Amino acid sequence: MQTAADSDGDSKEFSISIAGVELTTGDRIDFPRSGVTAIVGSNNSGKSTLLRQLTAHIARGQQAAELDRTFLVRRVIFERSGTVNDGLAWVREHAVELDRGGQRVFYGPGVEGVRLEAIATRLRDFGLGLHELNNLLVFYGDAWQRLQGATPVEMRDTFSTPPSSPLHVLQDDYKLFEELNRISLEVFRQPLTLDRLSKRVNLRVGDPGVPTPRIDRVTEEYSTALSSLPALMEQGDGMRSLLGLLVPLVTSAYPIVFIDEPEAFLHPPQAAALGRILGEQAKERGVQVILATHDRNMLSGLLASKADVSIVRLNRSVDDETSMHQLNVGDLREIWNDPVLRYSNALDGLFHRLVVLAEADGDCRFYSAALEESASDLGLPFPPGDVLFVPSGGKAGMSKLARALRAVNVPVAASPDMDLLNDRDTLKGLVQSLGGAWAEYERDYNLATAPFRQPRDKVLVSQIISTLNAVFADRGGEPFTAEVRGEFVTQLRVKESPWSDVKQYGELAFKGEAAQALQRLLSKLEQLGIVLARVGELERFAPALGVAKGAAWLPAALKAGAHKEPPARRHVAALAEAGKSA
Repeated sequence: MQTAADSDGDSKEFSISIAGVELTTGDRIDFPRSGVTAIVGSNNSGKSTLLRQLTAHIARGQQAAELDRTFLVRRVIFERSGTVNDGLAWVREHAVELDRGGQRVFYGPGVEGVRLEAIATRLRDFGLGLHELNNLLVFYGDAWQRLQGATPVEMRDTFSTPPSSPLHVLQDDYKLFEELNRISLEVFRQPLTLDRLSKRVNLRVGDPGVPTPRIDRVTEEYSTALSSLPALMEQGDGMRSLLGLLVPLVTSAYPIVFIDEPEAFLHPPQAAALGRILGEQAKERGVQVILATHDRNMLSGLLASKADVSIVRLNRSVDDETSMHQLNVGDLREIWNDPVLRYSNALDGLFHRLVVLAEADGDCRFYSAALEESASDLGLPFPPGDVLFVPSGGKAGMSKLARALRAVNVPVAASPDMDLLNDRDTLKGLVQSLGGAWAEYERDYNLATAPFRQPRDKVLVSQIISTLNAVFADRGGEPFTAEVRGEFVTQLRVKESPWSDVKQYGELAFKGEAAQALQRLLSKLEQLGIVLARVGELERFAPALGVAKGAAWLPAALKAGAHKEPPARRHVAALAEAGKSA
């Protein structure tokens, strides 16, 4: 009688992937079948923990959760095609089947003597965990494993001995070695050479510069040149880590791949290159890659590939509860494809607890310093380093950034100067981008700004001269650069406008009913996450420096300790409140 173990099957009909994962929080994560899922989030949000728990559950099923009460994973939903016989045919194609004492067992990299009956049992029901099949179907690469991924291995006794290492597979398949060599040339601009002559199979860096002889015609010249090449394991951590990850991936047929922080040890350009390579490998080989990362360069590389990409953002509350949000990749690609957003640090917001939008880089640096100085008094539920300040290139850019970041579930606050109130449409757009309804703010806005929207009085020449003297009297020794000229023009313009008082005096410029309406408006805006500089503009946090504006203002303000003073503390305290509610 023919058994399942003896029946023919078609390996091409067999496939396995993870369709989704149900968490104990009630959330569900869906995974693209042939693509990359990136798990992101701020520090200590549980990225690596979730990855480890996923791999443990896949290997051991519910047994893994029973050993750890903190388990987030409730159930893994597998998607498979083909019959048990098709699965056995796939195993025979990717491992060596031998007879050991009357028992048929399988050998291969990571697989030592697994019985045929055990494999057939697992193929019938993945819900109990993959167990013996796990090392054939699933790859898990952490930082340590990657550093050791290309460790030299002893030569096999005979060529018919099953490979026990990816380097043995490279020995057997020159095309796979060429693929690895192509990647090394692309990323590191250095070729690889497979050392087949030494006692241990080894990857060396460089080209011997001598034609490779026939296996039975090895010359002393070639042997000397080969032995002079440095071993890959003697290279820096970056090269060892990247190639140590790709060696087992290129040499195997793992349908499911887990990688924890693949960017570890890599420079930013290398992390971006690895992200793109992983995306390309997933698409071309039909592999499902699931990784945890805290690097925007890795994400940039993934988005630059043509692979299906899914992003899962984790967040851990002050009560130590983990929540997740699966992002719309179309929204993320919109950030990537927009030149303004692509070359900003907006994507870094995925790895922070809060993003604060400010008008320019100087604003970001000043507010960041003020937040760090005041952090211990503010009761932030996370370190100040988890707050990312992003320059928006002016007030008009804030709503676009806010909308893009909120679309990918990043908490956002905005920190514009007070004269944002002079531009109703820009303020309205910012309110709406943060989820507010303009109708709730409009009445107080109209009352507060009415005195400043009256017809302008004529400005006298003497008033202009007086203003310019007040700003530039102590700067007579400066070169008259384009930047200084711009300041002159700005002063001429603002003096013609009643809003110049708002920039100079902030909320103190409002009187009577307008002042009362302003306070209501500012309070509601701050609850939404829009924290206007109540002093007027950035430079009014340190008005008596002798440096009114320009590049010299920020270092002078920080040296004078303006970021430690009450006005700056009050401002970042309001921003911190936005962070607490995020």
